[in-house]
Amino acid sequence: MKKLTLTLAFFVCLLSAGFASDYKLDEAAVDQMFTASTDVTFSPEAQAAFAANPTTVTGEKTVAMFLVWNFFCGGLALHRKYMGSDWGKLWWKYFCIPVAGGVASCGDFLYVLIKGQDALDNYDGNDDWFVWM
Repeated sequence: MKKLTLTLAFFVCLLSAGFASDYKLDEAAVDQMFTASTDVTFSPEAQAAFAANPTTVTGEKTVAMFLVWNFFCGGLALHRKYMGSDWGKLWWKYFCIPVAGGVASCGDFLYVLIKGQDALDNYDGNDDWFVWM
């Protein structure tokens, strides 16, 4: 079985190398596209604001946005970064302890879902791992 798998893998690589040889890049067309493109730059004010603090979330923090962040990025603790927590103190807990990170994320989601804005105020700048306990 191993020989069959190895032989099949060899032929797949051989065929893919054959298809790659047909690819040709038209450098003149690429240069023409770059020449015809418009230059997009930040304004000096936007550059200064981005350089000052590129990771700050501005505006009002809402329960709905917290729940979206938590649902999609809760396992990475990005919902806590959204709320202003010091992610440097939390990242290792979420990455090194995946089951506990998932439990903490689920707890965060349910706590804010049930309590609403009152619970959200507890998360603002809080660096504790289990805010809801």
